[in-house]
Amino acid sequence: MLLRLFALLSLLVLSACSARDICISQARSELRTLDGLIAETRATVARGYAIEERTVPEEVFTRCRDEEGDLRPCWITVPRTERQPVAVDIAEERRKLAQLETRRAEEAQRAAARIRACEAQYPAG
Repeated sequence: MLLRLFALLSLLVLSACSARDICISQARSELRTLDGLIAETRATVARGYAIEERTVPEEVFTRCRDEEGDLRPCWITVPRTERQPVAVDIAEERRKLAQLETRRAEEAQRAAARIRACEAQYPAG
């Protein structure tokens, strides 16, 4: 019963995206990437420094099941993300931002053409 419900829900989720929606989403993927980079660079310029993220292992004391299935105290290693400020050349970040914005304008034109092709290939209705 549970497996049938899961299969039905999976079909509903997959059917929610039409071929046209998928095509348009793919046409916009480079724009989404550029938008993320632009937002990150703008935030760096506004703050005056970058934020570097790195994943480090951390030992955590918890309870684990042994071979017999009983709970026992144990240490496990889990990933933890650290965020640290990093000095950057703000002038360089501004140049990078200008380049990203130029690239985005160019990509927006290409994406619009790809979206029109998607709409022609998969008319609404």
